[in-house]
Amino acid sequence: MIFKPGDGRLIKEFEELVDIIKSSAAIDPFESSKDKKNRIKFLLSNFMAFCLFYFPEYCYAEFGWFHREIPVEVFKNPNHIYLEQWSRGFAKSTIYGLFLPLFIKFNGELNGMIVGSLNQTMAAEKLADLQANLQHNPRIINDFGIQFSYGNWEDGNFKTRDDVAFYAFGKDQSPRGYRFKWKRPNYGAVDDLNMARQLKNLDIATEDKKWVLEELKPALWTRKWWLTVLQNKFHDNTVTALLENDEEIETIVHRVNIVDANGNSNWKENPDFSTTAIKELEKSEGGGFIRERMNTPFEEGTAFKAEWMNQWVDCSKVKYDGVWINYLDPSYTATDKSDFKAWVTIGKCGKYYDIIDCWLRKTTSKEMWERAYAVDDEYSNQTIQHAMEANFIQEEVHKKELERVEEEKGYPLRLLYDHRSKGGKHERVMTLQSLFERLLFRFNINKKHTPDMKLLRSQFLAFEKGSKINDDGPDATEGGVWMLDRYNKRSGTKTRSGKYKKTSKRNM
Repeated sequence: MIFKPGDGRLIKEFEELVDIIKSSAAIDPFESSKDKKNRIKFLLSNFMAFCLFYFPEYCYAEFGWFHREIPVEVFKNPNHIYLEQWSRGFAKSTIYGLFLPLFIKFNGELNGMIVGSLNQTMAAEKLADLQANLQHNPRIINDFGIQFSYGNWEDGNFKTRDDVAFYAFGKDQSPRGYRFKWKRPNYGAVDDLNMARQLKNLDIATEDKKWVLEELKPALWTRKWWLTVLQNKFHDNTVTALLENDEEIETIVHRVNIVDANGNSNWKENPDFSTTAIKELEKSEGGGFIRERMNTPFEEGTAFKAEWMNQWVDCSKVKYDGVWINYLDPSYTATDKSDFKAWVTIGKCGKYYDIIDCWLRKTTSKEMWERAYAVDDEYSNQTIQHAMEANFIQEEVHKKELERVEEEKGYPLRLLYDHRSKGGKHERVMTLQSLFERLLFRFNINKKHTPDMKLLRSQFLAFEKGSKINDDGPDATEGGVWMLDRYNKRSGTKTRSGKYKKTSKRNM
């Protein structure tokens, strides 16, 4: 790389990086030509083996499922915009800024690469590891020859000996028209394009999105190209969120939260993301954990305060008044591309409303109905009344799928319809504010660390008029409370049900 006067720190860091690369990627001087040829052929057909062999220092932990599977899918399916919404710390910049472009290059399919970032300096830094490995990695040089090209090796703009060019651009620059000889770049990586403060201004955020679509994307070769956006979904105005929500733009989303739907680490192979480590992260990051690690953008509102949601109880030891209500707020479509489908299970004990369980997913209508049967199975010793927000559209959309699931299960679901004239959602949910403020809502401590319970609480914290965050969970909670009060009142009984039977077999 070429450094400017005063770049002492950068020079030292680069020299240290080069030393690490040289020492960690030693070659076997006694390998035969035949063995070498067979080894290279194998490595170029196996992405994970390629990474482990050429970049051992970077592979400090065993690959997770998403490292093994998703980049291979991207490599095999060019001509798409990929939104890589991986949790912070899951090595998306290393995978898509170093491993994958060089895998494409040495497979003979890379014309050139463009990195887009907040400014040109940041973009050049994103290319530093790639440039250092091309120049100094002994295994790359041994297998593919010298890559360094004299006179064409500046930081942020360099070309290898086989005429593959690498460019760094800030969003205040235009990559239009860039090519080396006949080759236009055909791999683009957008990394750290947005500044957090600017995301509060939708106009600025929209300009960032336009830069990706109107400056960077058209600069790529039209015949065969890849465009990857490396950004978790921490704000509604991030470029990944705006591209995902643009119905006119076709994108492929790979969302990898820090934990899966069952609350288990998505990168369990890495000690830094063990169950214990994740719990410690959650304690220290607050709302940032939900945004940065769980791809759930929200700005904390003012209606429901965090201190009102710290009432935890072991619901397995509580005797409840009458039935539980398992209330559903369905989305308007039966697919997994719509709003969240939300089930919230509530029981009442004296003055307290206990949120015993919840389930908030962007999923299909079939899985939504199967969830109700799963609740019946898990809490089989408890009388549960399922209820649903009902209007004509939702009934018709989901009715056929319900009938199919009922036929599979062998018995009909006990489902009540909430036909009241509900008015505005904001006003209805706000009726719960006084109950929360009086600490009359309690949460099941046995479900404290499930992603669904965390999401429900974050939706309450973000709830306010005009907020863009999904509010299906609070809406289902309001419906459950309304139904619980009226259902138990109509039953006219003071009897209390017994404990529910806990089970570990349920798959959330």
